[in-house]
Amino acid sequence: MAGPIEPFELDFNPFSLPLTFLRAIGLVTAATGQTENEVEQLIAGCLGVDFEYGMAVTLHMAMPQRFNAARAAAEIKLDDLDALDELDELLDRVEKAFEGRNSVVHHQWAFEPATGRVFLVKQSARRRVESDVVEMTVTEINKIASEMYDAGTALHAFAKKHGLLPAFPPGPRPRHHKSRAARKIRRAALLKGGKVNRNGNTR
Repeated sequence: MAGPIEPFELDFNPFSLPLTFLRAIGLVTAATGQTENEVEQLIAGCLGVDFEYGMAVTLHMAMPQRFNAARAAAEIKLDDLDALDELDELLDRVEKAFEGRNSVVHHQWAFEPATGRVFLVKQSARRRVESDVVEMTVTEINKIASEMYDAGTALHAFAKKHGLLPAFPPGPRPRHHKSRAARKIRRAALLKGGKVNRNGNTR
């Protein structure tokens, strides 16, 4: 018969986490940013706009919206059904990688000073409140980071193969004078009787 579980004390201060764990967690977030960009570029490529216009659309989206937009735009853009099947698998892989990323980023970390072990406190409130404490290793976290990066590079290779990487803008698009603040200054100058051209410069 098993004895009682020994109580253990956890330190929830993130600054107490070993540097090896902090490095691994940071690697997950860095790899995520890279893969997010690959999804954004795919959307822009499917829409047929350059990456700057693509950013204007995709940077405001949450990842579920980006996945939906990528699938919908690709279905319109691609006539090759085998390519669409391949893209479905790639996007499924990226979505799965984000589940791993979310487990690292959206839960609380704890350090056990007595043993040096590190734990992830997983909490959920979907239909019912549940909480679980799971021991994590640097190897496991690095595996999540590697899968996130590999999924993104595979998506990039697909986009390149099918001509879905967005183009660079054809040239500079100066727009400092178009900002809300600049237009406010221009309106104020006009109200005072000043002569201001469309570029916001006084004449």
